[in-house]
Amino acid sequence: MKRSLLIGFILLSLNAYNQTSDVKKVISLADSRFDIQDYFGAEKHYKDAYNLDTTNATVNYKLGVCYFELKDYKQAEKFFLKTTSNISLELFRYKAAIAHADLKFKKAINFYNGYKIINGKKDLTNEEINRLINQSIYAEEQIKTPRNVQIQNVGATINSKYDDYVPLIPADEQFMIFTSRRPESTGKKLDPNGRYYEDIYFSKKNGSSWEKPIQLNNLINTETNDASAGLSPDGQLLFIFRTNPDLISGDIYESRMGLNDWEKPTKLSSSINSEDIETSASITANDKIIYFSSNRPGGFGGKDIYKVERLPNGTWSKAQNLGATINTEFDEDAPFIHSDGKTLYFSSTGHQNMGGYDIFKTKIGDDGNWTYPENIGYPINTVNDDIFYVVAADGKSGYYSSSQQGGYGGQDIYKVLLKDEFEQLHVIKGEIYDENSKPIEAKITLIENETAKIQGIYKSKAANGKFIMLVEQDKTYNCVIQSDGFHPKTQELTFDLKSGKPMIFKLQKQN
Repeated sequence: MKRSLLIGFILLSLNAYNQTSDVKKVISLADSRFDIQDYFGAEKHYKDAYNLDTTNATVNYKLGVCYFELKDYKQAEKFFLKTTSNISLELFRYKAAIAHADLKFKKAINFYNGYKIINGKKDLTNEEINRLINQSIYAEEQIKTPRNVQIQNVGATINSKYDDYVPLIPADEQFMIFTSRRPESTGKKLDPNGRYYEDIYFSKKNGSSWEKPIQLNNLINTETNDASAGLSPDGQLLFIFRTNPDLISGDIYESRMGLNDWEKPTKLSSSINSEDIETSASITANDKIIYFSSNRPGGFGGKDIYKVERLPNGTWSKAQNLGATINTEFDEDAPFIHSDGKTLYFSSTGHQNMGGYDIFKTKIGDDGNWTYPENIGYPINTVNDDIFYVVAADGKSGYYSSSQQGGYGGQDIYKVLLKDEFEQLHVIKGEIYDENSKPIEAKITLIENETAKIQGIYKSKAANGKFIMLVEQDKTYNCVIQSDGFHPKTQELTFDLKSGKPMIFKLQKQN
């Protein structure tokens, strides 16, 4: 009997030893992913370790961190509750951030203040914690005074349980291009963080609804990351973000609409792309200026917003940082220049915001200076990441990406209905052909009759002769159309805003 008990005790001890050894191996594997901030991969291994030992405080803490970084705050809170504060002082900070995300701002502030008075090594300084406290105070104020706008999730036709983001629309809002990380992505492969590679999708507007999205062609979508980065107001030029082979840095490419489909993308010049990362871009309606984001050295910190101007020879000028009014020591990204050429939207983790990325608005004056950025407010901005904001030419609607609760999963695309956002601008479509109905590239100069001032210079596309112009309904205009080898043509601009039909112009060849 004693011999049997002894053997049983030895077997139990060996089993416990083997289980402890297994836990250590799994934790070591999880730590290797955690240390490089691969929280998706680390979570899988820590969960295996947790299933072997549910009482391991370090495993519970690091599982909480993984879920926090993956923005699954309910799961994060669950595992943090299993952890005592002597595991890490950072537990107070994480609990504060979870309370902030749950709109429990006073609770968040209490945790932040607790973090400040604790002695020991900390990841954040008191100055950084004070900034987070101010975010909680500001977020509470914003929620108490919401803007009078309507926000709608664009629905399951566009959004999926995966990340869907970077909505792009032309000035007339007739289609949407966006990015998604769905299983049907080209190549159907996972990236090192366990997510499907990005592909670019297209959806046509049908009345007030969106048609089922389709992937853009294989010239656009490859087996690695291809993301929508910007669209010209006429919808004929698409900017694409592609990661480099290291999957860390990345550049911006451009593709033009041909007769029937998007053409092979070409990399933008070194005036825009650098050895670092450029993520998004926006071009003015007259094709003269590109605004883009980059984390290149020499900025104010993190990603900054820059601009380049088209030179007389058609190339782009040296990149110019938009300056300290716009850029901060934090990240500024996703610039969008409205069709009016004066109003710039961008997202920032700096300035005065509610947490994560907030959307800001600024205008350029006649003196070339930008107004101080205005937070566009709640409920467009939330305590989550709100980014990639674009607005239709008439200013009545906008689209953006947000990771807020209640969506279909990950980031979703939302529509916001606006009121009196802009002077009443209208989109006029046109097409220019020769006498044989062949499309031609031409310059269109729009002149307001009353003041004789040039209101805009536009260009038709060589592939299809199409162009758009922006006008005010209560004004009259003349347009001068010029193209090499053709007689110039001056014509009074008459239009029917309700019909939406394009104006057709024909030029005669010179003898």
